[in-house]
Amino acid sequence: MSRPRRNDGKIHLHERRNGNRSYASSNEAYDQDGVRRFRIVDWGALEEGKIFVPNKRFIYEKDRWNDFIFPEDWDLSRLHELKNKYKPGRPAYTTEDRSLLYGSVWFLMEVATKIGLVGDLMAVFDGNIDVVNDILTLAFFPVLSNKSYNHLAQWQRIERMPSAQALSSKDITLLTQHITESERMELFRHRMKRIDKSHVLAVDSTTKSTYGSKLADIRWGKNKENLPLRQTNEVVVYSLNGHMPVLYQELPGNIPDLRTVELLYKLLEHAGCPKATWLTDRGYPTQSVLDFLLSKDLPFICCIKSSSSIVSSLIELIRKGMLAMEINVETRNYELQQEVPYYYEDRSGKGRKAARLKANIFFDSVRKSTEERDLDVELKQQRLLLEDLKQQQLVISDEQDLKRDCPYYSMVLDKAGCVQSYAINEKRVSARKRVMGYIVMLSNKLELEASEVWETYGLRDEQEKYFADMKGAMLDDRNPAWSEKGKEGRLFIHFIGLSVYSHIKHIWKRLALKDQFETVETVIDEMKSIRCIEHKGKAKIITPFVGKQLKVCEYYGLTVPAGCSPKVKGINSKTGRRNKKATQD
Repeated sequence: MSRPRRNDGKIHLHERRNGNRSYASSNEAYDQDGVRRFRIVDWGALEEGKIFVPNKRFIYEKDRWNDFIFPEDWDLSRLHELKNKYKPGRPAYTTEDRSLLYGSVWFLMEVATKIGLVGDLMAVFDGNIDVVNDILTLAFFPVLSNKSYNHLAQWQRIERMPSAQALSSKDITLLTQHITESERMELFRHRMKRIDKSHVLAVDSTTKSTYGSKLADIRWGKNKENLPLRQTNEVVVYSLNGHMPVLYQELPGNIPDLRTVELLYKLLEHAGCPKATWLTDRGYPTQSVLDFLLSKDLPFICCIKSSSSIVSSLIELIRKGMLAMEINVETRNYELQQEVPYYYEDRSGKGRKAARLKANIFFDSVRKSTEERDLDVELKQQRLLLEDLKQQQLVISDEQDLKRDCPYYSMVLDKAGCVQSYAINEKRVSARKRVMGYIVMLSNKLELEASEVWETYGLRDEQEKYFADMKGAMLDDRNPAWSEKGKEGRLFIHFIGLSVYSHIKHIWKRLALKDQFETVETVIDEMKSIRCIEHKGKAKIITPFVGKQLKVCEYYGLTVPAGCSPKVKGINSKTGRRNKKATQD
């Protein structure tokens, strides 16, 4: 007769030996093909005298510590020390002598605290400071070192990172796989508390090549970097008022625009986001997407193709002189704002007129001349290609590819598949010339003039820079994860890092610090030389802040640690009296 199963929800530990090492392990049950199986899970090591030493897996399961059952002969002194770390007034302190670089980490940590990120993470992970510090360590490391996580453990011997212990590759994998969808959404809910209806949320996506071959969201497609790798799409919602990302979502590249927008709307709704203004580029506003945004009564600004049927009649009236445009002396564009007669399908299936949808049309004569020149170049290149194919009588293996390469020409192939003749497609060329120089943006439920719509849309450049920082400073141009859990965890961590980096960059740009610090990385590097020195039984020492380091703290509104700022002499050397400046301070 088999042993009855335990249903007490407890985790019973036992000693597991592997060579000369002993581990504190449990057996975890799971079902595979209808068969109940068990896997071994290690929760720490057993040192001489059966001293239980918790590992990262155990530390991350802080909420389940009371569920662990230990053998009576184990020494749990290390466990008691760990539990004391979470009691108020009992800060952890290392007894190891060390002198590490600290200034850049201190700066990033202070910025993360200032923007509320540390507090949000502590709330998400129920006050588990070890998990939060490990996440911040992984988030800061690419910015500090420009290296992959393979170098992190060695780097921690140089720079005092938030994590108290070195993070091995196994620890990093465990951490990334430990982060759940519940924690991701909880973080979004905390970040959304900083958003109100006056905010403008830029919505855009970027593609990322991935090394994992079995991830759910990868696809074969035209890799933009011409690499033999699959890729995914990462959609980011970026607050142009808060100057940082507020939500991200990875998607496969074959999802239609409407499905993408519907999902983002639901995610923002679940995260508690108010109906703030959406800002999108020309890749999103199909008519189905417009219908969805209008049915949800969302304010939005979106750039659409000037050849779109929604505004083609207005552009034709402008060209015929029946609608007049006015010059804007600041942008040097001609502009016009006009209501658009547009009907969408409401929830009941009836047609409803968009009451506050406006077309903002801009015309740039310089842009028109540039586009005319570019068209002439394209026409000549396509003509030379077709003439070369005709002269050499080369067999065309794929006619559709040739048509895509030469879209402004009609061609006739003979029975052998060679180019017999070709002629310019006047209709297509004329259609392109009609909209040259025009830029069109739709706005809904916004009391903005055309010039204000143009200015607001120009803020979207900040999100484009965000994607550049993602693939540059954060080294997130490739997805190295091979598992779904690891991939999601890495996205979460990079989101944290980019939130901090975005704030630093915003202040750098707003205060025009480029004359003092050429790049954002220069600002961070300026703080690097500050050290944290810790000796056994002594209070830690943080070396003084000097020169531009003090200026960085002033620019970013950070308080210099006690004892690290220059001291003002309190007594006059000649009179022995108290200096007035020192008294005021």
